Amino acid sequence: MSRKKKLLTAGITFSVALGIGFAMQYGDAVASRLQPETGVSNATVAPTEFVVPQQSNIVAVDIVPDARRLLDIPVPMPSAVQLAALQTDTIIDADALPLEPVCDIDMTAQTLPLAMVAVSVQAACQPNASLTIHHQGMMFTVLTDQSGGAEMLVPALAQNAFFISEFDDGEGAVASATVPELASVDRAVLQWQGVNAVQLHALEFGADYDSGGHVWAAAARELDFVNPPQDGFLISLGDPTLDTPLMAEIYTFPSGSTSRDGTIALTVEAEVTADNCGREVTAQSMQLDPSAAPEAIDLSMTMPDCSAIGEFLVLKNMFRDLTLAAK
Repeated sequence: MSRKKKLLTAGITFSVALGIGFAMQYGDAVASRLQPETGVSNATVAPTEFVVPQQSNIVAVDIVPDARRLLDIPVPMPSAVQLAALQTDTIIDADALPLEPVCDIDMTAQTLPLAMVAVSVQAACQPNASLTIHHQGMMFTVLTDQSGGAEMLVPALAQNAFFISEFDDGEGAVASATVPELASVDRAVLQWQGVNAVQLHALEFGADYDSGGHVWAAAARELDFVNPPQDGFLISLGDPTLDTPLMAEIYTFPSGSTSRDGTIALTVEAEVTADNCGREVTAQSMQLDPSAAPEAIDLSMTMPDCSAIGEFLVLKNMFRDLTLAAK
């Protein structure tokens, strides 16, 4: 992307909300209703006290996104029930009726290097279906394949990582993984709903835009688990072909093994397009590092009018810059 286009400052009116936001869309209620056999039925997501970054010019207001509905687990029908047919004296034995196939959903989570997790969902009765993955406050929507399967690499946001899959009809499953390597990485998450709403950019160690140290969706860096990278990388999650999908971008830097001193600048950019000009854009940032408490910021802003199509808003207060020391 050419940086010759005019960059608008973030002086437009926008607001943020600190609090549980996306991060408390699930917890005890979901875990108890799912009753998984994986030993995570008592898993909880405790409320987190988020902290406003120092010297921020953003204004905290009490805006919390609407909570998404909990998974609806159907109650099994008794084994024998007699149903009286309407306007007839015939008695129908439910045991004699053909049974609908039960949807068997299998979800697994396997820990990988760099605090990544391979998440797999298999549901033969859900081919080409919209599937939302929930993980520690992060949510994204994917599409299953023709056999009802979906596989993805998810950056972990907790050492005891808890994952929920949810189909549109309320069917779902859970999985968990232990990710001790999370303590040695810095991680920044940007999530939103819709397509091309916002972008996460990382400028490593004084790099300029479009240089080798500029990491973003168009230069995300290939992830190699055999020879783990010494620099940062970006993972994009969510299927942009779906209708108003939940999307996420996650930047990771292996700070526990870096051999460099310096700073990584993290910014959020929003391009003014025909789809969003003059409209409200909402997003959320989350940031984790080994030495500080998690932080989350909810963003709601009105984009400039359509005369500004092709220009960019640069928001510099959604993340703290990373200050790194060689190990």
